[in-house]
Amino acid sequence: MEQLHLRHLLLVGVGGVVGALSRYGVGEIFSDIALATLIVNLFGVAIAAIGTYRLTLTTDQKLLLIPGFSGGFTTYSAFALLLYDLTIAQAGLYVIASLVLSLAIIRVIRAGAV
Repeated sequence: MEQLHLRHLLLVGVGGVVGALSRYGVGEIFSDIALATLIVNLFGVAIAAIGTYRLTLTTDQKLLLIPGFSGGFTTYSAFALLLYDLTIAQAGLYVIASLVLSLAIIRVIRAGAV
């Protein structure tokens, strides 16, 4: 494997480890799994949007932050499992809130309001 690609894999891996450990920490702080999942996913969107639209990052920094940290930090699997245990109305509201708030975060960051 080419040296450059190995470095990229290592950067994504290191970011992912830090993101996963951070995700675990948020879960320990908030006892409500729905709240913890929502916070993590919204914060992860904000990190990815800031890294994409507001910061001038090198390729290595982008790999560490966006697919690495954000990928390890956000929790689609927890999101899906959470939805399964909710009523249809609760699940619908949670999905809508997650998507609308995520898109709002991206719009605000991309517009430069933050």
